[in-house]
Amino acid sequence: MNGRLKIETALSRPYVPSSRYLEEAVYALMEIKPVPSLAADVRPPLNMVLVLDSSATMHHFQLTDEEREYWMGVAISRDELDRGEADQSEAVYWTGQTLSEMQSIASTPMALAVEAIKTLMTTLRATDIITVIAFADRVHSVFTQEDWASFPDGCLSQMDLLREQRLPVDIGTGTFMAKAIRQAGAAVSKNVLVHGVNRIIVISDGIVQDQEATLAAISQVQQQGCAITTLGVGEEFDEEFLMRVADNSRGEYHYAADIADINARIEQEMTTLETTTVTDLYLAVRGLGGAVVQDIFMVRPAMTVFDEIHTDEGWLRARIGDISTSDPSSVVVQIAPSLQTDGTHPLVEALLTWNDPGSLGTAGNDRVVIEAAFSDDASLLTQTNPDLLDLVDRYGIFKYEREAQRAQERGDFDTAREKLGAATRQLRKIGEESLAHDMEEQLTGLGSVPNASQVKRIKATTRRLASTRGE
Repeated sequence: MNGRLKIETALSRPYVPSSRYLEEAVYALMEIKPVPSLAADVRPPLNMVLVLDSSATMHHFQLTDEEREYWMGVAISRDELDRGEADQSEAVYWTGQTLSEMQSIASTPMALAVEAIKTLMTTLRATDIITVIAFADRVHSVFTQEDWASFPDGCLSQMDLLREQRLPVDIGTGTFMAKAIRQAGAAVSKNVLVHGVNRIIVISDGIVQDQEATLAAISQVQQQGCAITTLGVGEEFDEEFLMRVADNSRGEYHYAADIADINARIEQEMTTLETTTVTDLYLAVRGLGGAVVQDIFMVRPAMTVFDEIHTDEGWLRARIGDISTSDPSSVVVQIAPSLQTDGTHPLVEALLTWNDPGSLGTAGNDRVVIEAAFSDDASLLTQTNPDLLDLVDRYGIFKYEREAQRAQERGDFDTAREKLGAATRQLRKIGEESLAHDMEEQLTGLGSVPNASQVKRIKATTRRLASTRGE
């Protein structure tokens, strides 16, 4: 242990054959836990930029079929119904007295998001920095850190104008995120806290219409060392894309199945940020004594395939991101051991580097060597670590589901069904009956036309399979 990290390791099998090659890989689990060294009432300051989707769908009322039919009749009778487009789909817009009456009894994703952000604003400390940016076809700065520092009540009023669609400029109705991400990155950079936690939080319920440009903007933010958390709302957003944004920048992904969950998800994110004691953590691993590291992947706090793994002279290097004491990280290293004489030998070397926001941005580093016992004793070679192998199996389920969703996006429904079927069988094998049932329903309902919400809820659950293990 060095600095502010405690690193615990375990192998999938305590003994490795010394005179024959294994047919399967050996897995090493690295549990990376920040060590809090601050007083309980002290935390690093926060520099947050909230990027809020203000497209037309965020302002749509969440109604049952019966409620929608009733209000449609009322609006038509009053001539208070307009038709238009939202996220490239046909949409209706309520106006006049009908709109006022609906606002008093029904909520929109925007209304609940605004109230959740306003609640968050009342909990901030004097050392915290907050900026809010809204986007649709165009970008609007709702308020800056300078506004917040000089006139916080005015910032709350600006949030009300956002909720009520009374912004001083027309930003359109679509969902173009790239420029908002670039502006958020500039705001983080301008107010960057070397002794604090810097984070962008994106809330969206739509299908992003400029994905390639947005991913390029994400890459620029990632180079700054800032993570992006995404929160998908409702049923019609592109979950795969929001996950990719969060995973690529090493932020968190949250899913609000019901728009009423927005507040809970933001509270969850705040708990993580307030307990973050390590930022911008990088992990580099390589095999020792002829062993080869084949892959690295994260299982906690959420399962993640590292889309960017850098290789250099036998090293595999990936960005883990920020780690909090409330949600430590666990990484699994997949290894092909070499032949060794009987006895204990080094198997893997891991190098970790990070920033410590609680010590005025001090850099930290640590080196960990994982050893394995080599033997040809048959009784020893049968021993395994069932808990770690179970984590690997759960990660395999997540990969099946991810591959199914990507196949579906390509229009390859046969492969999507095959992968979902394999995931369902594995879920039943490990006793996750409820999730297996849900995935089976998705498999049955898999049609012939790609649907962004087809496997969305299940994906959000399988990402947490390692964290929910044993519940």
